[in-house]
Amino acid sequence: MIKNWTITTEAVKNGSDGVVARERYLLAKKHPNHRTAEAITSLFGSEKTSQRIALVGEQFRVKQHLNRKGGRPLSSYAMEYVLTLPKGHRPTPENWKAMISDCCLAISKLLELKPEELKLFKSQIRVVLHQQQQSGVRGTGDHVHLIIGKVLNGKVLRVLQQKKCTALLKQAFNAAVLKHTGLDHKQYKPYELNRGKRLETWKYQQQEVSESLHVEKLIIKMQKQAEKWFEAIDNNNQLQVNRQLNRLIKTFEELSELAVPANYEAKVDKLKYKVYQARKKPL
Repeated sequence: MIKNWTITTEAVKNGSDGVVARERYLLAKKHPNHRTAEAITSLFGSEKTSQRIALVGEQFRVKQHLNRKGGRPLSSYAMEYVLTLPKGHRPTPENWKAMISDCCLAISKLLELKPEELKLFKSQIRVVLHQQQQSGVRGTGDHVHLIIGKVLNGKVLRVLQQKKCTALLKQAFNAAVLKHTGLDHKQYKPYELNRGKRLETWKYQQQEVSESLHVEKLIIKMQKQAEKWFEAIDNNNQLQVNRQLNRLIKTFEELSELAVPANYEAKVDKLKYKVYQARKKPL
């Protein structure tokens, strides 16, 4: 028996750039994090949905600036929830669509949306299904990335990032999985439970080491790209400046998906600030 099916919650950072980066990442079949994915399927929304979330967020930020009421400018335009089932269980995409519809309906009721707001709310929902390899020790089970825009009718839906929303979503997901697949979290027993904690610890450590090495490689790549970028600026080589800047941005996006150690995080932030100063646009 487990308490709930797994749900993780995280704000989509870095404004419109962050929303666009998540859209790219979710559909990137060749991304290192997706090496255990067997299929990636859009369930709700499209690239235009993510563009709409980004645009609404930018419009709100402009109004914030014009009103000049002080306070920190909005830097996160969406929330992302990852709903995961254990390996060995594969609902169909139609099952997932039904389950996510139930979950979004529960969230809309928590938000107490007016009828005219409900349509806008639905227009800012992006959902992508990742179906994973069902064998082996690496990777998670099938899961869905649910992205919901935080700005609606000129206001920020702060409830989306509160614990009560995550708690409700867990309850709704439990009920939806049982309703549409017959799988009950209260009856579920992890299939590797009897193999002891050593295996789980080994799997965790293996994944940690693998990700750490990948981060280090990306940091080295970022540093080389930065050196070439600065050199191109000094030489007034605009073609090379643009080329290296685009490569840097892609590297920043890839790093944003990983847990960067504190000693590296400061270097990344410092370089991001220099890039921001050069292009006058936040990353």
